Amino acid sequence: MTFVTAIIAIIYLCVNITKLKDKEILKKLALNIALILCISAFFWMPMLETYNYAEYEVYQKDSMATKESFESSGLTIWELLFTKRDSTYVFEIGLPILIMLCLSIIAIKKVKNGYKKEYILFLILGIITTLMSVIPLGPFNSIFQITQFKWRMLLFSNFFFAIICGINMNIIIKNFDIKDVIILSIIGTLYTITLVSFIPINAEIEEIDNYSIGKITDDKRDVIVGMGRGEYLTTKSNNNREYLNTRRDNVEVIKGSGNIENYNKKGQDLTCTVQVFEEESTLEFPYIYYPGYEIIVNGENVSGFESENGFLAISVEPNQKVDVTVKYVGTTIMMVSKIISIIGIVILIMYIMSRTEMLKVGQFKKEK
Repeated sequence: MTFVTAIIAIIYLCVNITKLKDKEILKKLALNIALILCISAFFWMPMLETYNYAEYEVYQKDSMATKESFESSGLTIWELLFTKRDSTYVFEIGLPILIMLCLSIIAIKKVKNGYKKEYILFLILGIITTLMSVIPLGPFNSIFQITQFKWRMLLFSNFFFAIICGINMNIIIKNFDIKDVIILSIIGTLYTITLVSFIPINAEIEEIDNYSIGKITDDKRDVIVGMGRGEYLTTKSNNNREYLNTRRDNVEVIKGSGNIENYNKKGQDLTCTVQVFEEESTLEFPYIYYPGYEIIVNGENVSGFESENGFLAISVEPNQKVDVTVKYVGTTIMMVSKIISIIGIVILIMYIMSRTEMLKVGQFKKEK
């Protein structure tokens, strides 16, 4: 979805490319980009770290969705207009939104020239993203299939239509005050509440504990309870699903020989004593290979690696007895990214407050 948002942002930038001649706008654009990168650092920095840490299924072709599964997730025009009583999801645009969109025929003539370009662009993008959830995308399937489901494009159309409808209401209702806001909010809330009756409620749904965790099937797309469809597993662990399903929640000696003693595991923390015999041995821990685990052997930090099964592992020299501790602490990049995001949010709040104060001062001087 971030990828699609970037495409839309580039389209918006291209439409307003002439405005980039203004140095003040360029400064604001640079500031916005910096703030966006800072605030979202908690997401994209760890993502890049993970991407370079190991091969994960999510980054493999056709893992999140195939062209066929993506195309089959398309909606019908009927689903955009009405919701059947036995429907699992509600996709309909809704009568209030449709009515307000129809007002565009009248409102578009009254939109100020300085904003008409944005108004038309948002209206077009809203219609296009709505149609993308319905019509076959043909050669564009390979671009957008990473979103998994075509109906996710409605998130974008909702955004664009919300702006268009807001402008339309402001133009049509000339004396728009708090009373109108309250009335419209009540109508919108009541309309949303009525949709609840369309969602089937099954009181006999089994608890997740009653399912076979790590269910194995021949179909790689089949749901695995507890790990989604396996897209966030390492590629190695995803290719060894049977091992994943049958593996004990224990430290395994997968190469060499040794005994595991005093084993104790609580959540993401693990301790044990390992007696290694006459050859170098590989210990595999009951953790999928993700960044952030700290391994301490006899009081010293040791780097782990990915086993052939996609689990966290270490090598231990022969003829020794070692105390091993494994715990999840996160990575330095994860911690730094959170700090950067917090700083970004603080700067954004300060910027908004300063701008608000400047507008107040400007308004005061104007009135004076």
